[in-house]
Amino acid sequence: MTMRASCPGRSRWWRVLLLALVGWQGWLTLGLFGNDPWQQLLSDQPMLSGRHPLHLYHGYLGARSWAERGTLCCYDPAYHAGYPKTPVFDSGSRPAELALLLVGARYCPATYKLAQAVVCLLVPFVIYLAARGLGLSRATGVAAVLLVQLVWWGRPGRDALEAGDSDLLLGSLAVALQAGLLVRYHDNPAVLPLLGLIFASLLGWFAHPLLMVLMIPPVLLYYLVVGPKHRLLWHVPLFGTFLFSLLANGFWLCDLIRFWWVRVVPELDTPLADRLTLGAILRSELWGDSFDRGLCFLMLGLAVVGLLVMHRTGQTVGARLIGVSMSGKFLLAVIGLLYDPLGRLGAAQLIVPALLLACLPVACLSAWVVDHLRRQHPLLPFVGLGGVLLLWVSCAPEKHRQRLAQLLTPRPFTIGLSNEQKNLVVALRESTTPEARILWEDRLGGRFESRWTALLALQTQRFFVGGLEAGAGIEHTATGLIDGRLAGRPIQEWTDGELLEYCQRYNIKWIVSSSAITQERLRRWSQAAARPLPAHRQLFTINRNASYTLSGSATLHQADFRGIILKDVHPDAQGVIHLCWHYQKGMRVSPSRIQIEEQPTTTGTVSFVRLRLDSAAGHVLLTWEGR
Repeated sequence: MTMRASCPGRSRWWRVLLLALVGWQGWLTLGLFGNDPWQQLLSDQPMLSGRHPLHLYHGYLGARSWAERGTLCCYDPAYHAGYPKTPVFDSGSRPAELALLLVGARYCPATYKLAQAVVCLLVPFVIYLAARGLGLSRATGVAAVLLVQLVWWGRPGRDALEAGDSDLLLGSLAVALQAGLLVRYHDNPAVLPLLGLIFASLLGWFAHPLLMVLMIPPVLLYYLVVGPKHRLLWHVPLFGTFLFSLLANGFWLCDLIRFWWVRVVPELDTPLADRLTLGAILRSELWGDSFDRGLCFLMLGLAVVGLLVMHRTGQTVGARLIGVSMSGKFLLAVIGLLYDPLGRLGAAQLIVPALLLACLPVACLSAWVVDHLRRQHPLLPFVGLGGVLLLWVSCAPEKHRQRLAQLLTPRPFTIGLSNEQKNLVVALRESTTPEARILWEDRLGGRFESRWTALLALQTQRFFVGGLEAGAGIEHTATGLIDGRLAGRPIQEWTDGELLEYCQRYNIKWIVSSSAITQERLRRWSQAAARPLPAHRQLFTINRNASYTLSGSATLHQADFRGIILKDVHPDAQGVIHLCWHYQKGMRVSPSRIQIEEQPTTTGTVSFVRLRLDSAAGHVLLTWEGR
């Protein structure tokens, strides 16, 4: 194959610089884990930043379910009176599921942290291979790696790491690698590019299927342009690669389609017409502050020029593939800023893959400029670069220079429970029992708000309504207590009788409140007794008999992802038992003489479980296979 490079940088010594960038990436990755990175990385303390605790919890459930039942879906009775753990809710847990499967499907925070480190360490290798696949020289590939690392550790990439968007970052790398290998396969239809395409496609569909769906238009354009130039033997392996990758991920993609109905799309708070302003787009927190905003738009602007350079230097296929893919993701990111339902589904974060892809044509442009300066004088590129750096250091504001310092010392993750959180866990263990649920008051936080309460069920061995994630976006979580609103209504509007009926329906005996509004209302309820908890919370104990049945009687023996086991089950006079567990289509019950039915509610919330049996049973097992 003839390399179409924009500069002569073919020397093997560029690989030494690549190794230096790999070392820099490793150093910054270790910096994510604090002053004692190896101890923090290998400890059993979980990451608490952003959605990482939620990913760890669901990753553990999914890995255990796959190891024992052959499916990543399961019914989790620990939160919200039971909900289906599916790819629709918290799809970012898939990398955690894969990592935990490799260590025997056990709860292992150290493995989860190592998986996050591996994602970061993949960056220089994947981007260099993508650049080389596009036909860029070694020097240009090294420049692309450097630019991607600046984006990775800049505001957009660092925010994605902090928020727990590991699936987005991993999918972005897969998309870049796929683009490069598609061009390489066109230039040199050999086995290695084909194997690389299989790996990139498998990884992309597993990590972030939305990114792979968005790659369909540029891939179709690629195929229409280059396909007629090849024989049949070129087409069959290419289509086989994509089909194999899709079918290999079919075991969970089918679940994504099957359970899409549980997703609740948030309503648009502000009319779209009132938000279509350039100022609203530019001021968005997605770009960061003025420094990050300037870098983002400079990068995207230079990428457009770089695409023109790629066309001019004969890299037409790669330029079209990268250009269409980059512009599509950038456009969707802007739409996600304006349209809340799409933005809350993650469209706004597509700016990260758009910027990563933009680094490839920017690197090509940089190489083209350096080549032209070198032709004028061999030292001119170094003089020009030194002048630009000197000018920036002398004129840049102090806060901008401090921001660049983050490239040497990144902000570490929050790892391990604080003393206050540990004391809260201990207090819940000592003050509650598994015979009833705890109503946990959530609060709507930002993208970087820690979801550490997703680990409460594992830490306390208790059952909760709430605590998983306030903005989960599935109907099962709509009945929780969020910022003083219970089941969507202000808690001040609830009468004492309605509160008691709610607690009976969900078997609530304790309420952990954090807002003054909720605490004030519960203090006026004669059946609630308060006691202080750490972290400025209050624990209210409800004076009622705990029971997981609304009619009939049964004793809860065990409830986890495998199923719910009830003992001493006695039906009422009508031969039925109404349980305080959410019904899920596909539930099974044993022994077989018992019938399981859906019990709709008068409040319009998720239905509950109803059992029909003609006589008492010593043990009853409820299971859900996710099918």
